[in-house]
Amino acid sequence: MIWYRYQGINSQGKHVSGRIQAADRDEVASRLQDQGLKIARIEEEESALAFSMPGVSASAGSQKLSSRDYSVISDHLSDLTRARLPLSTGLEAVSYEIESPRLRSAVQNLASQLDAGNDLETVLADSRAPRELCALVHAGTRSGKMSEILADYVAHTRQISEMKNQLLMALSYPLILMAFAMLMFLSIMLWILPAFESIYREFGIELPGMTLRLFELSLFLRTQWWWYLPTGLLLAGCYLLLMKTERGQIWSQKIIYRLPLIGGLLSGLSVSRFSHLLALLVDNQVPFLEALKMTGESSSNYEIRNACRRFSESVSSGQAEIASLESLKIFPATFLQTLASQSGTTSHQGPRYSVEILNALSDMLNSQTRVRITFFSSVVEPMVIIFCGILMGFLFIAMLAPLIQLLNLLY
Repeated sequence: MIWYRYQGINSQGKHVSGRIQAADRDEVASRLQDQGLKIARIEEEESALAFSMPGVSASAGSQKLSSRDYSVISDHLSDLTRARLPLSTGLEAVSYEIESPRLRSAVQNLASQLDAGNDLETVLADSRAPRELCALVHAGTRSGKMSEILADYVAHTRQISEMKNQLLMALSYPLILMAFAMLMFLSIMLWILPAFESIYREFGIELPGMTLRLFELSLFLRTQWWWYLPTGLLLAGCYLLLMKTERGQIWSQKIIYRLPLIGGLLSGLSVSRFSHLLALLVDNQVPFLEALKMTGESSSNYEIRNACRRFSESVSSGQAEIASLESLKIFPATFLQTLASQSGTTSHQGPRYSVEILNALSDMLNSQTRVRITFFSSVVEPMVIIFCGILMGFLFIAMLAPLIQLLNLLY
């Protein structure tokens, strides 16, 4: 199946344009004529994917929106399609109820583009909407279940967002406590320890080893800042520049996903989202392998994305190699068996049980993530408190041990 762009005039005499997927130009022309369009132009797209990829320029006047903003837009689109209201006039009316000026302007821009005759999938792609949302709109257009698909998408997106917020809240207290502990540590090392050192040196007290190490560290922090501070800022700048590249993001994601506790949580969320989206596409008349490719491209997990690309390329070459997906160690064996059985039937839907497997996998991962977040918040907070207590206790013992020795000598 190939993506084509078309331009034409509808029955009301308006100029319209959009995207459509078909086997060839003749099929495109036939389908457009069935819709009552007078065709002006049909051309094949350069990319097989119909939704925006990184680096594609957005339409004029569009603003960069967050995933939460697109979740709000999807919710409104679901309500409008369920009520069978025109999307352009409906979005225009809804925009006046939106408090955020940025989001209100974006919704009005979408409404104006729809009113100009562009189809919803084209408008969302040009506005740099999430790739999974464009894929779901395509599936909704194909199956006629736009409202149900978008409602399901919004519900699952909110569920994932809620779990991410819970994880952030669980991390906030330990991070604040650690930041305060480090601030106290630096204050003691830079201003308090030098005063104690001068007193002890003046009385000629023999200092314990841990106290000497602390004094050496304090001297280093106070005298060598001219090179370690610029070096730290330079490394931070290099890191930020590296994060703007795909290679840097892949490298960063691999490190984060291998962190204890946090890595498993984030990886589970990405796999849950992938499984749910794939099940949603397959369940709404998108061919199994095409849905896999769309879902892989929309995933934020680079390992999943690359594995889906390799698998799709192997299917195109006539050899379905599921080893690329097996190496991820995240998919159940039943799902991989389904994938192997469907590799040669790209024009047909996956079996119903593959949808059930994917939905079950998504629900299982969501449940595991909630349990892990609860465990994380229950374990990490006391561990951070214990660590801060040990650090502060070590500092005070190292500082006060020579003072006790000095008092014994004086009295």
